[in-house]
Amino acid sequence: MITPQERYAKQLNFAGLGPAGQARLAAAAVLVCGAGGLGGTLAQLMVRAGVGRVVVVDRDRVEPSNLNRQLLFDEDDLGRAKAEAAADKLAAMNRAVRVEGRVAEVSPASIAGLMAGMDLVLDGMDNLIARYAINDAAIALRKPWVFAGCVAARGSVMFIEPGRTPCLRCLFPHPPAEGDYPNSDSAGILGPAASATASLAAAEALKFLSGNPQAITHGFTTLDLWSGRFRHSANRQSPAVGCVCGKGNA
Repeated sequence: MITPQERYAKQLNFAGLGPAGQARLAAAAVLVCGAGGLGGTLAQLMVRAGVGRVVVVDRDRVEPSNLNRQLLFDEDDLGRAKAEAAADKLAAMNRAVRVEGRVAEVSPASIAGLMAGMDLVLDGMDNLIARYAINDAAIALRKPWVFAGCVAARGSVMFIEPGRTPCLRCLFPHPPAEGDYPNSDSAGILGPAASATASLAAAEALKFLSGNPQAITHGFTTLDLWSGRFRHSANRQSPAVGCVCGKGNA
């Protein structure tokens, strides 16, 4: 049996976390939407950090084209439901964490139920319809979430707390039409870009879950690993005037 002191020794020694922060992580519940290049890495980092309950939802099965970047899976997983394969791998990483895999679609009809009982939602999706569904349900339920997107060698991350920070619709009121934005099918995706983007999002999640809101990076962070450029935009610090996410808040 591995004790918490042994498993989390390096985190416990980190001044930003410490025993109090670790205890908060152990009491937290996180929903990870997607189990691919973003979601799989996000889920691993949550489980390894000791977040008490991690629920992973994904409707797809493991395909050969996933293996360049989806670090949870290997060739033996081909054809398996991603959520089920992910749950098996994650449970073996840390038996002190309650891991659940749900084979389901993240949609406007399902997302509110999936969010029930969660302290934070992590976005590992690859389509904008699902992301806007997460955003709108988070607004309705007042649930914080972390947006993360990746395509080609580029990634973007934003921590969102409805009523306090801008939401996805504050920045982009309406999703573009299908085909009007690049995705992994049209532009490809590099494994390091997915992992780097997920790591940035996971860091924001751990700040929030460990009780360190003052450390959260507010604003929109972008990276391009091919050009080596990182950019942070924090021009907007509060919900946009007229956006539904700010209604009813001082």
